[in-house]
Amino acid sequence: MDKMREKRFPGVAQAVAPVCLGTAQFGDSTGESQAFAVLDGYAAAGGNFIDTANCYGKWLPAGENVSEQILGRWLRSRGGRHSLVISTKGGHPPFSDMHASRLHEREVRADLEESLASLGVDEVEIYWLHRDDPAQPAGALVELLETLRREGRILAYGVSNWSTARFAEAAQYAADHGYTGFCGLQNQWSLARVNREQIADQTLACMDGEAYRLLLERRGSLGIMAFSAMGKGYFSRAAAGRLAPGALREYRNPLNEKRLAALQSIARERGVSVAALVLAWMACKPMDAVPIASVSSAAHLQELTESFDLALTAEELERLDAGEAF
Repeated sequence: MDKMREKRFPGVAQAVAPVCLGTAQFGDSTGESQAFAVLDGYAAAGGNFIDTANCYGKWLPAGENVSEQILGRWLRSRGGRHSLVISTKGGHPPFSDMHASRLHEREVRADLEESLASLGVDEVEIYWLHRDDPAQPAGALVELLETLRREGRILAYGVSNWSTARFAEAAQYAADHGYTGFCGLQNQWSLARVNREQIADQTLACMDGEAYRLLLERRGSLGIMAFSAMGKGYFSRAAAGRLAPGALREYRNPLNEKRLAALQSIARERGVSVAALVLAWMACKPMDAVPIASVSSAAHLQELTESFDLALTAEELERLDAGEAF
């Protein structure tokens, strides 16, 4: 992997791969042996950045954090974490009421302790609050995370599914207090621009122009990890003529039609997959932007790792942007 493509997050000494491996499906649509194969392949290709969450798998009948448990068993079976950087999240609302808050200290601590025990580690490199609680001051939530960092349970922290205004408030509070542990944002973002009003879960937060400008202005001090970075495979499926009604509803719009045309053209010119181009587009942005990609097969893993060394030219990025940088 090209060292120039590595990314960095404040508070984490180690550089990370330009694409993070997502694990939300581990224990659900991806069984444990299949998950182990994906993890092995990702690590063998030079990948070192893995994202999970305490709530992943808790929607299943057993109600356990199976994604973290599987990742923990893989770490132990492979002799430890070595050079891996692990990102996890806590404080997710109960699935019965996505608007209920679970961001009080006792709840966040309980989630973190369960995550650490399941992963079999003493600390995680990056910890994210999985949702927001607007009833609490942003500064108070940053202080809670900073306390966990000082206790040695986490190295860096950020927020996920926060509005741009709240994210900016939290980032400014952390900067004003000199907290280098605050590393950025984890929200929905993809080359495939989502039709926000069509998202089934309206508690999810998406990248917007204001957040993009803030990240650009503060590059080097704030980064972003983007979930749904493949846009549910919209472009790959559109290129193959296999779009489902749900994907059409969430992703068909004039901007994506322009981006699809550019993707197909560049894929032919470069001899690479559409999926690899989608990931490389984000990884080539001027700030520390890392797409999170989940895969369940060797073919899809190859598309993910193909993007590691896929540097796009300024002209190619401009074509893919289709007039809008984010």
